[in-house]
Amino acid sequence: MYQEKNKIRKTLSAFAVVIVELALMAATTAVFVMAFEHIDAKKAEAKPTAVSSKASVSSAVQPSPSRTSQPAGQQFEQPDDWRLVLVNYEHTLPETFQSKIVNEFNVNMDSRIVEPFRQMRDAALKDDIHLWLSSGYRNDEKQQKLYSEEIEAYYKAGISYEDAVSEAAKSVAPPGTSEHITGLAIDVNGVLEDFGGTKEFRWLSEHAQDYGFILRYPKDKQDITHIKYEAWHFRYVGVEHAKKMKELNLCLEEYIDYLNKNQTASH
Repeated sequence: MYQEKNKIRKTLSAFAVVIVELALMAATTAVFVMAFEHIDAKKAEAKPTAVSSKASVSSAVQPSPSRTSQPAGQQFEQPDDWRLVLVNYEHTLPETFQSKIVNEFNVNMDSRIVEPFRQMRDAALKDDIHLWLSSGYRNDEKQQKLYSEEIEAYYKAGISYEDAVSEAAKSVAPPGTSEHITGLAIDVNGVLEDFGGTKEFRWLSEHAQDYGFILRYPKDKQDITHIKYEAWHFRYVGVEHAKKMKELNLCLEEYIDYLNKNQTASH
């Protein structure tokens, strides 16, 4: 009888130990849960309302323009020449435009500008100038990503979201309005703010038109292009057009207007 009672006592003691351990574990878990809930609550209090209202920058940016839409009341006909297709803040890529995208020089680009760039690059090498491509064709999805990241960067710098959108559009065109969608635009030697002071840029300024390329966003045309000066961004328009634009100091928007006026005057 004594042995049985002793066995029962040991069993009850062991059971009590288990109960105590479980209680301690439950209490510890509760403490951790309360601590994390407290931290999350503090984070929520610290987060600005503007950020919570735009959890995804991509969903908050202005919608991509329709490929067929143009500003109300504006009449504009794209040039018949594919080399002069105009894509900017007012004009989206025509549905009739057919790109021929290939991968060359480690970027995607229209196949029709591969040889002109190759010739320009090889000519530059003879003058000890090294040109390489950092960007070419970009689809709307890629452009959306870059545009959203640019807005985010400005916003995090401490300006309002509306101002961030406005500033971002000066350096990264909203999807649907970037001429990178044409495959005819190239960024040379990286996106470097000081590229305009390099020997590579000086060579391009002197010779790019001989191979059909123009500086797309010149410093003195920002009020027309609505894009800040980009020394690295060149656009293929064909040799004859590039030389004429260089001679007249016209950006693409001005040149198309110039051609339209001359065509009208000749009729």
